Amino acid sequence: MNTTVKKLSWIEKNSLGLFVCFVLGLISWLVAEFEKSIFDRAVIDALVIAIVLGVVVKNVLPLPLGVATGSTFASKQILETSVLLLGAGVALQDISAVGIPLFLLILFSVFGGLLFAWLLGHKILHLSSRLSVLVGVGNSICGNSAVAAVAPVIKATPNEVAAAIGISAILGVGQILILPIFVPALSLSNVQYGIVAGLSVYAVPQVIAASFAVSAVSGEMGTLVKLVRVLFLGPMIVILGFFHRESNDSKDLVSKIKTYVPWFVAGFIILMLLRSVDVIPESVGTQAQKVSKLLFILAMAGLGLGVDIKAVRTVGIRVAATILGTMCFMIIVALIGSTVLELR
Repeated sequence: MNTTVKKLSWIEKNSLGLFVCFVLGLISWLVAEFEKSIFDRAVIDALVIAIVLGVVVKNVLPLPLGVATGSTFASKQILETSVLLLGAGVALQDISAVGIPLFLLILFSVFGGLLFAWLLGHKILHLSSRLSVLVGVGNSICGNSAVAAVAPVIKATPNEVAAAIGISAILGVGQILILPIFVPALSLSNVQYGIVAGLSVYAVPQVIAASFAVSAVSGEMGTLVKLVRVLFLGPMIVILGFFHRESNDSKDLVSKIKTYVPWFVAGFIILMLLRSVDVIPESVGTQAQKVSKLLFILAMAGLGLGVDIKAVRTVGIRVAATILGTMCFMIIVALIGSTVLELR
């Protein structure tokens, strides 16, 4: 008796999982928009909501087997596309706005924060190297977006991404509440406090909340410093891709180039250069970043659907300790640097 196995099309294999990701992503976006209508900002970022919803659905509900294929596609290919689109909104000349002394302080804090997180998390607290790097880039560059962008480059697992984003987001909210106390306690000027907030707070919305809570001057400085930190995402992706490459001695030149610089990283760099020379107008770059954020939300839902909550719990305390240590490092660097460089 002859039996034939029907080969499923791409749509048949991925549609169910992508639909679930879309629903979870839509819910996350709507919740974040509702927050903005009440508080003028999303207290809990849509990326965090999406990955949390994915984790809950994965670990609480009995899901059909077909969900896994589509959610995996979202957490890989869609995530990589999101990274590529980010480049269209990055202009290299924006760096000149902060001046050389402050730029050097930001440069040191970004790479120093990453190195500190890796040493503390991996070498001392025995987290995986990938998870330590995710904590480092999230807290030294631009929060959830940096974690999401770097994850495919270093081949981080969904569990590692969930731990880095979830715990950092929670502790970042606490930082918003505590950081303004430093102003009277340490006699910080508005400019100096803006630098401290801009350098040390986890995500862009949290920086805005923490800095504008003190003054408009602090808010403007904090936002500027944070946005310059964001510009380091591209170079950091390339550098981390180099250090996390696989052994490729037997591969040809084209394969080696693809290993050193994945397609989406190359696309990010190309779009960034085109934006820097105004081939891509600022308005187009802004829209590309908005599309990128929506795709990130979809990808985070997919990542959440691949998370084993038990595995995340086993590293929770060590991740939290690494994050707190990195936050303290960034604050100390900002305080000492702004004082030594007389950025008051």
